[in-house]
Amino acid sequence: MNRYRYCLLAHLMCAVALPACSGSGNPSSPATNGTSTTASQTTSTVGTTTGTSTTTGSAQNTAAASTTANTAGSTTSTNGASTTGLGGGATTSSSSNDSTTGGGASSTGSSSETTGGGTGGTGNTPTGGASAAAVCEPGASYGNPLDGMGSVQEISAPQSSYFAFLEGPVWVGSVGTLFFSDNASSPTERIWKLVPPSTTPEIFMEASGSNGLAIDGDDQLILADQRDRQITRVDNMSATVLDTLAGPGSYKPNDLIVRSDGSIYFTDPDSGFYHVSTNGEVSPANKGVSRPNGVVLSPDENTLYVGDVGNREIHAFAVGSDGSVGSGGLFVTAQNQTVDGMAIDCAGNLYAGTANGVEVFTPSGEPIGIVPTGESSNATFGGADRKTLYVTSRALLKAVTLAVPGLPD
Repeated sequence: MNRYRYCLLAHLMCAVALPACSGSGNPSSPATNGTSTTASQTTSTVGTTTGTSTTTGSAQNTAAASTTANTAGSTTSTNGASTTGLGGGATTSSSSNDSTTGGGASSTGSSSETTGGGTGGTGNTPTGGASAAAVCEPGASYGNPLDGMGSVQEISAPQSSYFAFLEGPVWVGSVGTLFFSDNASSPTERIWKLVPPSTTPEIFMEASGSNGLAIDGDDQLILADQRDRQITRVDNMSATVLDTLAGPGSYKPNDLIVRSDGSIYFTDPDSGFYHVSTNGEVSPANKGVSRPNGVVLSPDENTLYVGDVGNREIHAFAVGSDGSVGSGGLFVTAQNQTVDGMAIDCAGNLYAGTANGVEVFTPSGEPIGIVPTGESSNATFGGADRKTLYVTSRALLKAVTLAVPGLPD
């Protein structure tokens, strides 16, 4: 072939195989001919150590888009690195790679792995609410939740403020935020929030009247308003009161839990515990527990656990398909005094706050061990992988990484 055709062919081959060669000759330099734009690659390494846990591994985010006259394709990678302790502000962990050829940029994304032992699933992408269906991985098997347990991290109030008595922690996955009440602050109760990886709590709602907190299927906050003796629904972003779901009444709500069908269960140590049906009807007080305090549902929502703050007992009650509470009886007797707020993990293990730590029991009532958080008024699971147990006490918020994910309520 003649020299002209040879040069033309060579130029075309270069344009197809190496788009960058039409620029400065440096493969990492963007093309300057107006037909190809390649965003420079960025790499971030995640390796956060927080006191409660150590997250190892690196998450590499490369985002580049390439548009050329011959090839058009874009690839994005969203890395919600699953950090535990206080590193899990993101609600989901995902990696999306759309690989393109012919000079289009490629990207990789990997979630960091969390050390700390234990087997089992990492949980579903949350769909809203506190039910196991929204959080737990179907069919997953789990080991001992205390295997490889991290150290306990303590979080104090900001220097300009104080904690009087903390209660009611709840994790809202859609906003990656932990909410908790100070039910004894002056002049009135208030709600705080913590957005990991920050370890500095912020005031979310003044004059909340709240003790226990829960979330509904839309991830809105449900408050046990002890001051105004009612159950209210509050927007998780604006702190605006959206609805009053029960009351005011003669009861003084202490703690509560919301079933996925919208049923609400709340306690009052002085009068009993109550069921609010999906149509808003409040049941008569159930007197099956002497001084009911903490309340939580099993993962299948067929069992309601109610703690007795007066005598170390935890009772279990059958829950009907319509949410009604059936017969019940003694489930376990705790080792330590003051059985308070409770939590549940995806394996069905029950966690009960006591005067000397969080006691853990299997679904059949066998003791597993104690999470050494000292005085513990309530507990919930949170973080991106739902393996961080957040525990409230009189003047401290505590966090510890466990091996099994749990429910955020």
